[in-house]
Formats: sequence, structure tokens, C-alpha cells
Amino acid sequence: MKLAAFVLALSTFSVSAANWQLDSSQSSLHFISVKNELVAESHQFSQLSGKWDGENASVSIPVSSMQTNIPIRNERIWQYVLQAEKYNSIDVKAPLKSDSIAMLTVNNTVLVDLPLTVTIAGESATLSAKLRITKLSDSVLQASTETPLMVNINSFKLGAGVAKLQELAGLKRIEPLVPVSFNVRFAQQ
Repeated sequence: MKLAAFVLALSTFSVSAANWQLDSSQSSLHFISVKNELVAESHQFSQLSGKWDGENASVSIPVSSMQTNIPIRNERIWQYVLQAEKYNSIDVKAPLKSDSIAMLTVNNTVLVDLPLTVTIAGESATLSAKLRITKLSDSVLQASTETPLMVNINSFKLGAGVAKLQELAGLKRIEPLVPVSFNVRFAQQ
């Protein structure tokens, strides 16, 4: 009888996993830029949207939601690095099967290694991510980076745009490796 209840619970979870939406108000994405070898600054994207269908998770990040706290820098990054007029979002996709977290109970976590396919300004690269997934309730899951992702701007062919940004700002150097951390919350609909 217990086995039947367990199988029913798993099948219910798998079926209901088909409609999870990212809660933007409870999600965040931050990145660090380093200029002139010594000055590190924290920035963020203020809007995220996404879904998880029980097989794959996807997140879309509007480039216009990037905030560096310096308006002219925002505009220059949008124009020269992220090419906002041509590409309006950064997109992230990851395979995440519901059975990999089906045994997770409320208030417990699991660490998973996932390949994230990231697309920035039309260029895609796969990054390895170690994520901590927490089941906050029967209808809320949270995923956060256990360690920052190291995004290499050259993997996305952003070097020319960063060089232009460096020139306009009169900087000696902008580091090509950008640490990124995120916390995303998905709610079952």
C-alpha cells in the first residue's frame, strides 16, 4: 500500500511539473565587473522570466533590465556589448528532469550539476553550473548558484564591444571573466 502511494505521489509530481513559472519578484541575477585590475563593482538584472516544464528550464533576461547604477554606462553596455537594439534578451536553458528532484521534501535541498546553454547577443555557449535546489513548499522550488558561474566574454564574442566600452570610459583594462550568481524561484501554476 505504501509503495502504491509513493508511486502515485511521484506520478502526480511528474504530471504537475509541467506548469512552473519563474517568480520575478523573488528572483535575482548579479554579476561582478572588474576594471583596471583593482576595482570590482556589483551589477544586476532586475527582471527575469522563465518556466520549467518538468524536462527543461528556461530563463529570459531582458537586457534593458541591467542596472550598473551609472546611466551612461548602462547605455554603453546596452549599445556596444549586449547590442540591445538587435538582441533584447539573454536566454538560458537547462535540462532538469522532474525525477531528479522528485524525492525532495519540503525545506530540503539537493545539489545538482547542470549544463546551462547561455545565449548572449546571438552567441551561445555552455557553462557548467553547480546549483542548490530547495523545495520551499509543495508548489515552490528555488534554485541558486552554489558557486558563481565564470562567464568569459570571449565565449560570446563580446570582446570588441567591451574594448569599445573600455576606450569610451578611458580604462586600462576590463577583465574578460565575469562572475555571475543567481537565485531563481519557480512557483507551480
